[in-house]
Amino acid sequence: RFKKTVVPLKAPLSKQSTKLSIQLSVNVPSTDFDKKISPERFRTRVNNTAKEFSDRFGGDTAIKGKGDFTSDGKLIREDVTIVESSMTKEDYIKNKSDIEEFIKTKQIEWKQESIGYKFEEDFYIYPKS
Repeated sequence: RFKKTVVPLKAPLSKQSTKLSIQLSVNVPSTDFDKKISPERFRTRVNNTAKEFSDRFGGDTAIKGKGDFTSDGKLIREDVTIVESSMTKEDYIKNKSDIEEFIKTKQIEWKQESIGYKFEEDFYIYPKS
């Protein structure tokens, strides 16, 4: 019988790179609940979120998209920008309570029933319905 050898895969340049094993993103909406806001206000929301993430974790990536939700049986479509950062476990632990407060504050400030965010591979809605 032949013995099968499994070779573990490694990232390119892994010995020369910093591993940022935690990913966190927030969906930034272009509405106050179901009312579209101005492009300037939307840009300000995205920029403030990007600054928050970049200040805490050293950088961010902003991804433009479209989102939908229903309210009272009505489909509401909106532009969204997903602002994402990657970080070390230590940076996440150090900043977790501030990020929680940021999400809570923005949910109220942006007049949203809820805020969508992603931690690792799981998507969450704050607050629970």
